[in-house]
Amino acid sequence: MTKKRKVIRSEVMGFCMGVKSVIQIVENEIEGEDGRPLYTYGPLIHNRLVIDRLHKSGVGEIEAPEEAEGGTIVIRAHGIHPGKRREFEDAGYRVVEGTCPRVLKSQNTVSEYSRKGWNVIIVGDKNHGEVRAIEGCAERFTTILTEKEAESVPVPDKTLVIAQTTLSMEEYDRICQILSSRNPEIKIVKSICPATRQRQSTLKELIEKVQAVVVVGGKNSANTRRLYLTAEKTGIPCWHVEDVDELPRDLKKYEVVGITAGASTPDWVIDNIEKAIEEL
Repeated sequence: MTKKRKVIRSEVMGFCMGVKSVIQIVENEIEGEDGRPLYTYGPLIHNRLVIDRLHKSGVGEIEAPEEAEGGTIVIRAHGIHPGKRREFEDAGYRVVEGTCPRVLKSQNTVSEYSRKGWNVIIVGDKNHGEVRAIEGCAERFTTILTEKEAESVPVPDKTLVIAQTTLSMEEYDRICQILSSRNPEIKIVKSICPATRQRQSTLKELIEKVQAVVVVGGKNSANTRRLYLTAEKTGIPCWHVEDVDELPRDLKKYEVVGITAGASTPDWVIDNIEKAIEEL
């Protein structure tokens, strides 16, 4: 009988609070069957397998009211630009809130300080849905992502600094140090989700126990990519996969393999990956 390969899971991985919540909201809407077409605002989460399942259940995705003829739209965990929300409401859509509470908190903080005349520096990917939603709450803002940008961005008096919730804590700390050196009076918001920090720290602990690491999650998932980059920087053999069919044959060389997963990776995908690694 072939001996199974040992697989060790990271202590913190998979669905985060915000993703679990919005998935449940959509499932409740599907079961509710109120007769209205059901949509999500853009892809609900950054996971192709979950999106495929939703499509099979009749859930569509739109990013503007004119893309459909009305119905119910669920706001994803990343949130939505306030102006875009109003467009859906004005067009007669039933809008269901699915924004992660931590993202809502960031939006509310930016709105509050903007009303008081503060300048806002958002640290994150300007193409990410969460960042675009936060930008919509600011009157004067700049979005940056790199230390080089932090060295040149204007940092006037009354500047608030806030981060995309899935940013690496180390990246954010380095950027904030640069901004603080240029203006010690800036106000820094600790907006990074604890689950993001925990995933990063438990991955580092996992790497000490294994010979290789598989990071499971959507290829367009920011937090999954950062987990992969964290593993890659250590020099350990590592791969970023979405599903079983992407597992490399090279894994056969390793007796002890670690797995971690991004915040939008469901348990059933993690279970399938673990079983496939054991039986390679």
